[in-house]
Amino acid sequence: MDKYGTFVILLAMMLVMTLIKGTNFLSLGNLTNIMRQQSVIGIIALGVMLTIITGGTDLSGGSVLALCSCVIATFAHGDYPLIVPVMMGILVGAATGLVNGFFIAYGHVPPFIMTLGMMSAARGLALIVSNSKPINGFTDAFNAIGAESWFGIPIAVWLLIAMTVLFYFLLHKSKFGTYVYAIGGNQTAAKVSGINVKTILTIVYTIAGACTGLAALIMTSRTLAGNPSYGTAYEMDAITCCIIGGTSFTGGIGRAVNTTIGAFIMGVLTNGMTMLQIDPNSQQVIKGAVIVLAVLLDERKNRRS
Repeated sequence: MDKYGTFVILLAMMLVMTLIKGTNFLSLGNLTNIMRQQSVIGIIALGVMLTIITGGTDLSGGSVLALCSCVIATFAHGDYPLIVPVMMGILVGAATGLVNGFFIAYGHVPPFIMTLGMMSAARGLALIVSNSKPINGFTDAFNAIGAESWFGIPIAVWLLIAMTVLFYFLLHKSKFGTYVYAIGGNQTAAKVSGINVKTILTIVYTIAGACTGLAALIMTSRTLAGNPSYGTAYEMDAITCCIIGGTSFTGGIGRAVNTTIGAFIMGVLTNGMTMLQIDPNSQQVIKGAVIVLAVLLDERKNRRS
């Protein structure tokens, strides 16, 4: 159940929605819409998962997404080739992650406090870059990232799949992944065993920021605008996907595939509540309850083990 529980939950939720709404839920258009919408949260969640595995967290994801979106929109016009806005978004995201990681690792600032500060700073920078208003008017090539599909699957979903595969190999088939799990399991023991904990932590938060930059690229292209108001509460959605996917807040536990499935579980939950015409305010209450329940189950599992 630790390995496949999230997949079973996803299938069960889809079965329940199919029984309630029939073909309306299982229609290709609806399922594609769920996957496209969750691709942004899923990619952010993969980066956040790394920070949680090390025993930290990242609360800056939503604001950094807004900042990266505004920077991307600034360069997504015909004056620049497509590679420029793509790289600028990822680089700006990575830069915010580098700042987070540096002060957490070398300044010993608690991850909660550091990323909370970055959340405020990044939102302010987004407002400055955009002059507090949306930026639009992009090239057709840029717009295609969020609108086009390959073999019937949106490009955004392909990017999420590619990132999931990349994180799988990064965590389970590389020394870096071994170091990340070791730091989350026992940071003192990791230091004693010769792991450069400060460097690994800095890299982890830099990767998390880069993931947010990639997510911002998808978001900006899909909505045809860069907006300083983007990403509100996205950090909480990303953390929820991680927890539902089995990533433990105690550190040392987490799987990329399960985190991605967790993102789809949240997508099915949100889509299902909308189809059932549940009030948006009530939806927030339900999502909050899901977070608490997931953490309670995690704590119970940890005590049992």
